[in-house]
Amino acid sequence: MSLHQFPQLATDRLILSAPGAADQPAMLSFLGSERAQFYGGPMETVAAWHKFSAYVGQWVLRGYGFYAIRLKDSGETIGMAGPHHPEGFAEPEMSWLLTDAAYEGKGYAREACEAVLRDLFETRGWDNVVSYIDTANAASRALALRLGARLDETGAPCPLPGCESFRHFAPGSSPEARA
Repeated sequence: MSLHQFPQLATDRLILSAPGAADQPAMLSFLGSERAQFYGGPMETVAAWHKFSAYVGQWVLRGYGFYAIRLKDSGETIGMAGPHHPEGFAEPEMSWLLTDAAYEGKGYAREACEAVLRDLFETRGWDNVVSYIDTANAASRALALRLGARLDETGAPCPLPGCESFRHFAPGSSPEARA
């Protein structure tokens, strides 16, 4: 897959595309801040650059990854959402983040996640995806539930300490729908 073949998703307010150099300042700032506590932060600039580079590189290595979330009207990077699949994870993890508290409470994360999940299920043919969420991350737990995910105690073990697994299902593919 060449760099020019990566998908772009659009919502009423957002553009989502593979991350690149334009997203680096917002992401390095986020990863260096206390906001990144659930992403291994805060971290020094070099470590943040390596982590962001891994997010960017996953698109080349796996053909999917985090989408940079940008405001449609300004192009400003406000976060990331999408399937994160580092080495050591048994399966991709649907994850999300907003780079600054100023973007919280506006529905941006939900809007971005709904677009990504729709793409994973309708375009890519995935029937489910997991989210590993720290038990202390009440906002992400609430969003997972609003997105229709369910606590998954029987799936793959969570590779992250202090986290629980939440499972998102494509319409009609949940265990109950198949029964």
